[in-house]
Amino acid sequence: MNEEDLFKLIETREDERHDFKEKWYSSNESNSKRAEMLKDIFSFVNTTHNEDCYLIFGVTDDTREIVGIENDENRYNTQQITDWLNSLPIEPEAPRVRVETLSVKGHEVDVMIIKDTDRVLVFLRSGKKGRGFGNHPIGPGQVFTRKEDTNTSISGTADYNQLTELFRKHLGLNLPIEKRFEKVLQDWKNWNYYEHSDGIGIQYSLDPDFRIVFVDRDADVKAESFSLSQVRVDISWEIAQLKHKSDIIKEISIVDLDGARFKAVAPDIGSISNSYGKDLFYDCYKVDSLKFKLEELINNMGSAISPDYGSLNNFMESIVLYDDNEHQSKIEQYLCSIANDVGTSAESDEEMLSIYKSKLETDVSRGSIELSDLAIDQMTKRVNVGKYIKDLMKQNPQLQ
Repeated sequence: MNEEDLFKLIETREDERHDFKEKWYSSNESNSKRAEMLKDIFSFVNTTHNEDCYLIFGVTDDTREIVGIENDENRYNTQQITDWLNSLPIEPEAPRVRVETLSVKGHEVDVMIIKDTDRVLVFLRSGKKGRGFGNHPIGPGQVFTRKEDTNTSISGTADYNQLTELFRKHLGLNLPIEKRFEKVLQDWKNWNYYEHSDGIGIQYSLDPDFRIVFVDRDADVKAESFSLSQVRVDISWEIAQLKHKSDIIKEISIVDLDGARFKAVAPDIGSISNSYGKDLFYDCYKVDSLKFKLEELINNMGSAISPDYGSLNNFMESIVLYDDNEHQSKIEQYLCSIANDVGTSAESDEEMLSIYKSKLETDVSRGSIELSDLAIDQMTKRVNVGKYIKDLMKQNPQLQ
């Protein structure tokens, strides 16, 4: 969180995403403040929206005046809260929290970021009292949630309608259909491969309305940079139609690799501009994308369309993984500043060019554009650029 984000929250009255605290909860073992902190954390985890939440310390809740927390002896850091939560009998798992400190108007303000999750309801498996919980024990199965700016009282529990909405969040039923598809794609073990008269596909066994149909697609491209690492370098193309009932939710390009032994989602193409105005290209995925979640499903469902370990490693050796668009933009800006070094590393090795040319001549039909020296050089450079970026990110954790 940065100062601008914090001020936006301070300018907004308390709601289901944030709450102000003038000071931290006392850590005195004889009082019930730890019970209050656990209740507040649970209340923000058990919300029906799909956003992170914030407990902001050092700001008054009535006037939203910044009073600071720098003299508070009861401050917690991320590790302390994480260790404490992990020591408790929490179901289904301990909430993920992070504490950040910002300097604002001459004061320090602590922000506890409570990460969004669909692993709700969150509650204690067994009751908790004593050792900081004082005279306000939290009972087993007691569910705290938040409505507008009000948390469930420490002696109460969520009502039926609130519990229903939380179960809807857990199942993804409160999401737009594309986000629901994204959620079920991550449940690898419950997808099944099928062959029908209308083609092949995969289907989600827990809700068969979700399925993916692979449809052949004509394309002039007979080999790609990411196929050069396979035993067979020729490729064929398909479209993966992500369907819910009869509706096509999304269409994603698919390639059949290594003589159609396995499928893969066609990577995105990244680019880096050098000082001569010439772009260097490479292959990449964004981990937060629907495309990559489909790629992970194909790799992990263990079916006729999945690659073996060796084929997958070869395929991924020059494909860069980014967290999201912002991560890609950050890395590419840095790469542009060292573009000449990247370009030097991307230069084609004569021996490798010869190997690729031999493989292409074996697997790609005569007269294909991929057999030209220029095309082979360009594909080789894409492989080299991808490998360079992957090595750079591995050696520099701040770029990951």
